[in-house]
Amino acid sequence: MREIFAEGVQDHLIPFEDQPRGRDELRDQVTAALAERRRPILVAELRGWLLGWGALAQADPRPKLADVAEVFIYVRRSFRNYGVGQQLMRALQEQAKVGGYRKLIGHVLADNWDSLRLCQTTGWREVGRHQAHDPSFDELRDVIVVEHLFPAEGNSKE
Repeated sequence: MREIFAEGVQDHLIPFEDQPRGRDELRDQVTAALAERRRPILVAELRGWLLGWGALAQADPRPKLADVAEVFIYVRRSFRNYGVGQQLMRALQEQAKVGGYRKLIGHVLADNWDSLRLCQTTGWREVGRHQAHDPSFDELRDVIVVEHLFPAEGNSKE
């Protein structure tokens, strides 16, 4: 998982990150996911080789927003554009529904066309742009804010 995350950092694809995560930080994230069922970490693997991973995290600590999660997806460089991210996204969306979330959010660098296409093909919508928002790598880059809404039960607009 650390290696895949580090590739995303090296390729300047992850907003607000310009350093790979340490072993302890990632271990703490996995431990927290195991303790909190509403914040899973899912992995995509092929014959024992990790292709990618994704996670749901609390989007905001305020109690009124406990049903909103932020999505993070990272795919090994050599497996990008092969559907791994899409499989992870759909699985995370399903986990979010089961976990009782009403909404998912995400932040995508404006020049990360692959991630923006992934969001579009899995039912997300763009809700705004933060201009000159991400200072990673000493360059201010725009960040696109995206969301995925789950239909309310009994809602006739489904």
